[in-house]
Amino acid sequence: MQVGNLSKVIASSVLVAFLAACSSTGETTDATASTKAAQAAAQASAAAQATAEAQATAEAQATAVAEAQAAAESIAQAQAEADAANAADAAQQAANEAAAVAENIAQQQQQAQDTAQALAHIIYFDFDQSTIKAEFRTALNGHAAYLSQNPSASIVLEGHADERGTREYNIALGERRGNAVSRYLVVQGVSIDAIEVVSFGEERPVNAGHDSASWSENRRVEIRYINY
Repeated sequence: MQVGNLSKVIASSVLVAFLAACSSTGETTDATASTKAAQAAAQASAAAQATAEAQATAEAQATAVAEAQAAAESIAQAQAEADAANAADAAQQAANEAAAVAENIAQQQQQAQDTAQALAHIIYFDFDQSTIKAEFRTALNGHAAYLSQNPSASIVLEGHADERGTREYNIALGERRGNAVSRYLVVQGVSIDAIEVVSFGEERPVNAGHDSASWSENRRVEIRYINY
């Protein structure tokens, strides 16, 4: 009876030990599975984090590219604006220079015109002569210079004589005097096309007297500009 009980106790002990072993094995298997699951989860989390970081890096690179492109466009626009400003400045400077040149030319022309107007416009002659006196050469040289520098200007040389002599003779004498002045100007470089000679003889005296002083004022060539 005691042996039977002992056998039962031994059997029970063996059964408990087997069950405990089985229970321990199940726990070990569950622990291994949990560990693997945790490792997988950690790997997935790491992969997700790496993906997120890669995406963030790509977005940062895209942003950098966009900013670089925007900066390049801004630089290009600034350069274009600078070029346009430089071109405008150059155009304005050229216009200012052209205006200054035009103003200078206008001033020179006005000065020349004033000089020509200030010159003696009446050339006097001795009795029955058409020779130009030395005292009038300076004035004629001034007229020649103005006419040579201003091709658009032209003159009429009006020849006159005093009342002595016939009308026909005095017409011819006035013409000789006008031609003498014309030849002098042409020698100085004036175009013959800019000169016209007419003679009024004794018909247009500036002094109606009948003495030597009056006659000396009537023996003349008057220089009249058609246009300045």
